[in-house]
Amino acid sequence: MLRLASVRQPKSRGRLPRAGFSLTELLVASGIGLLVMASVASLFTVFSRAMSQSQSTVDQVARLRAAGWKLRQDLAGLTCRVTPWLAPEAEAGYFECVEGPRKDNAAAHGLSNLEADTDDILMFTTRSPAGKFVGRYADASRTIESPYAEVAWFCREAPTQPVTGTKLYNLYRRQLLVVAYVGTAEFTGNSIAGTLPNINYDLSLRVDGGRLVPNTLGDLTKRENRFMHLATPFPHELQVDATSRLPAQATFETTSRSGEDLVLTNVVSFDMRVFDPEARAQVSGTITRYPGDPGYSPGTGAYGAYVDLGAGQGGRLARPMEANSRLSGARPTYDTWSQHYEFTAAGRSGLNVSTEYATAPPYPVPLRGVEVRIRCYDPVGKQVRQVTVRQSFGSR
Repeated sequence: MLRLASVRQPKSRGRLPRAGFSLTELLVASGIGLLVMASVASLFTVFSRAMSQSQSTVDQVARLRAAGWKLRQDLAGLTCRVTPWLAPEAEAGYFECVEGPRKDNAAAHGLSNLEADTDDILMFTTRSPAGKFVGRYADASRTIESPYAEVAWFCREAPTQPVTGTKLYNLYRRQLLVVAYVGTAEFTGNSIAGTLPNINYDLSLRVDGGRLVPNTLGDLTKRENRFMHLATPFPHELQVDATSRLPAQATFETTSRSGEDLVLTNVVSFDMRVFDPEARAQVSGTITRYPGDPGYSPGTGAYGAYVDLGAGQGGRLARPMEANSRLSGARPTYDTWSQHYEFTAAGRSGLNVSTEYATAPPYPVPLRGVEVRIRCYDPVGKQVRQVTVRQSFGSR
């Protein structure tokens, strides 16, 4: 007899398995996810800020290098010997630098006072290193070329100030072509009606008989014919704003050509120094200080240093200007000067011995070299960068 196998019934194991998460588990998982997302977002913010600061630093360094390179080219192309007196008929041009009252050692650490020496001015005639300089005239509608130009480097206070507690400046380079003859209909008789310095031409012009006439290098040997100088009276002072002590009406800021002459923004120092062979370093233990450094006093170290013109820390170039130059003592000036002042002054008919000169260069000694320190502040990276340009005139 066959027996049927009994079918076993599965034993009950209680409640069936769950198909999802509980509300508590979902809340915990969501919280963890939000924390991870917040961390990732924070990392992205940090990386983005670091990239922005790095890019700002790279851009600032690139702009500083470009400015330094351009200034170095201008100085290398200097057309004249940096030795007073120069004869206008030699067609050599000129070199002039002006030391303002501000000094680099006035700046403080931190953001309390980044502003330092921003009122120095450098002006001279230069030769293009390759090709020719190009400029505009006739309301910027025409261009003209020349191998020579009169250039001026100077600062002015920036229209907007991104940093609280200190002033930032813009550095300008104004280029005026030296063209003896323009040769266009606009310059009838090689002159044009207009006023200086309001005309926005890239031409070096002087006032002659009520009209503007292009300058030659010989004309620019005379101070009265230079950019931003008074035509009268002698000694033809540089025109600066009485409050800021910076060049007035010298840029394209308020014209349709705004920005064309702008070299750098956020500048905190444009410090021009001259080489004084009589200046001495101060050696104290392992520390060496030079004229212009905080805490400097005349020492017994090596001779020869770059000094602020007329600042009293060095030799002849650190002392006050010659009284017969009649220039304002508040702004020590080195100028290659013109012999024609002696020929025309007080009815003189020629040069005399130095004790009988009717006029005198402010510093009647050769200039062996110049140094320019350009310093900028980066508001994004909160860093200060500097480029230093030195040019020797010893072989001229």
